[in-house]
Amino acid sequence: MTMNSVKIILVDDNDIDTIVNRKLIEIAMITDLKNVISFSGYSSLIKYLDVELDNIKDQQVIVLMDIQMPEVDGFGCVDKILEYPEDKVKNFRIFMLTSSIDREDIKRASTINIIERVLEKPLDVYMLKTLINE
Repeated sequence: MTMNSVKIILVDDNDIDTIVNRKLIEIAMITDLKNVISFSGYSSLIKYLDVELDNIKDQQVIVLMDIQMPEVDGFGCVDKILEYPEDKVKNFRIFMLTSSIDREDIKRASTINIIERVLEKPLDVYMLKTLINE
């Protein structure tokens, strides 16, 4: 994996978490910050994907998705991503983020193939980097 080969999409309604995660991704050198894009929730994410999905479908796309969001929760966002044609999201790898590990969330995430893991906040970017490279 080269630093520019990974696109990271952060979806979190908490601006502070987004700012911190961007900085941690930069420090861990997971990808260049020009390849990190963030959204505050469902609507802005879907608008972006509707326009840009063809442009990113051949990149490895790491989605860091907050579970608890007001408009539509992280699982609802994942459900929407799964509605896109499979060839357009085949390179997506989703990691759910949560500030409180809930066994039900972990169990639910384990039933959705595109979700690789539930990670606790604050994001451990070195663990994320290891998971991405697996």
